[in-house]
Amino acid sequence: MEQLELFPDFGIKDDERLYVIGNGFDVHHRIESKYSDFEKWVRKNKDSDLVNLMDTFFSNARDFWNDIEKALGEYNEESITDFCEPENPEDFKYDHPGQWQAGIEDSIPYIFGEVMDNFRNAFCEWVNNIDITVAKADLQLPQKSKYLTFNYTETLERCYHIPEKNVLHIHGNRMVVGDEFVLGHNSNRDTNEPYGNDDILFPYQNAYNEVIEIMNRWKKATDSIIDSNKQFFQSLHVCKAVSVMGVSYNGIDLPYLREISTSVAPNCKWILYYYSKNDYENAENVANILGLKDYCLKKFE
Repeated sequence: MEQLELFPDFGIKDDERLYVIGNGFDVHHRIESKYSDFEKWVRKNKDSDLVNLMDTFFSNARDFWNDIEKALGEYNEESITDFCEPENPEDFKYDHPGQWQAGIEDSIPYIFGEVMDNFRNAFCEWVNNIDITVAKADLQLPQKSKYLTFNYTETLERCYHIPEKNVLHIHGNRMVVGDEFVLGHNSNRDTNEPYGNDDILFPYQNAYNEVIEIMNRWKKATDSIIDSNKQFFQSLHVCKAVSVMGVSYNGIDLPYLREISTSVAPNCKWILYYYSKNDYENAENVANILGLKDYCLKKFE
């Protein structure tokens, strides 16, 4: 099988290259690792109610399962609270003047919080069950190059025999027992925000606060992740070329690309592979944000 060369005509040594790999890489290798595959797995192996509840809680984000991370950052605390509101009006009667009995604010952790915990557990279980045996090597990936992958799977190591020491699984590695699988958004909000609106009753202010607190825990800690992998990023000073493949170029993971751009050698060459028109536009935008000087966009067939 003829393999595709991802760095054509650059004349740059293997150990001076960095490959940035996203989920599109696994999808290209026919691995069922899309969010839609996760949805199917949950319906088959878990309670389908979890799928329906996530659709309900994040209904404002259109298709939750099409882009989970984006949807997680677009939550609406009011609609989530409405769903969690107790049906019994007695839960909202006064116990003492100026005080409310346990009600809507207390139901958020036990309903919404528990669903989010179940969702995270299901995600981790699914990741550990993704089958990569279907993957066949059809790309030229040098073993001496460096790799930063957003994927939790070991496709690079098993299918392409890339040494583990050359691969950074920035969001977790399922080959490492107990490693955390990072999934989340980039929208951190002030938990005091609901208290600034006098039109919202106090119990609902508390409830909105609870929702925001829960969802803030789903924000990716990109700064601390980068800091904990500082040694890898510092090692990129030798890299004269970067190839980005299978990445959607969304703003959520932009901090990692920014750190790479400031770590690689000056005048580094970049190839940004894209699949769809939306990817192309996002890639062009990222290149402008990062201030890349020597780059090209290539469609990955």
